[in-house]
Amino acid sequence: MNEVVAGNMSWSKSIMWGLMVFLALAVGVYALVFFAMPQLGAAEFKAHFASIPTFSRLHIIPSGIALILGAFQFHPGLRRRWIRVHRFSGRIYVLMVLIGAIGGLFLAWYAPRSFATQLGFGSLAVIWFYSGLMAYRAIRAGNIKLHRQWMIRSYALTLAGVTLRLQLGVFQGFFGLDFDASYDIVAWFSWVPNLVIAEWLFIQARLQQS
Repeated sequence: MNEVVAGNMSWSKSIMWGLMVFLALAVGVYALVFFAMPQLGAAEFKAHFASIPTFSRLHIIPSGIALILGAFQFHPGLRRRWIRVHRFSGRIYVLMVLIGAIGGLFLAWYAPRSFATQLGFGSLAVIWFYSGLMAYRAIRAGNIKLHRQWMIRSYALTLAGVTLRLQLGVFQGFFGLDFDASYDIVAWFSWVPNLVIAEWLFIQARLQQS
């Protein structure tokens, strides 16, 4: 993805981008129809979200929209060809991040697991909000490079919605952990590695430019 930062995209990065879009669309659409289709979702999630419906919708629906919109913000060809669409969808993305992060902070407060789980998801919500706000402030100041860096950080955190679900399947299906133990782990592991990878990409980009 360092080619994305620089404004070019190799074929291998195009494949990675396509996979990211596929996963983002799958989870994003899932989030948007989650409350309309009772048969979707694990029973644990359904029961918990039903107990706090307002906060759940405040987080899940904007997060789904952010997942879908954000996936298309990083393709340089689309960005150059449809600059007005890019700018408009970028504004909507940031708005959805800010709303979804506020909802996520409330959900973290009501997380039914341990304090570590509450702290993990609460930290994600705060940093996610901050990254979206900084991305918006950077572009308003005309700093495109800084804007792209903060957008990458922001979307790395948005993708926690994807990595969380993938990791729950791995921890439960492969390692045999129960839902509670898996949930405690993904409260941190669904987003910290994503953010580390984003920072690693920035380091690699700087090394290539030096």
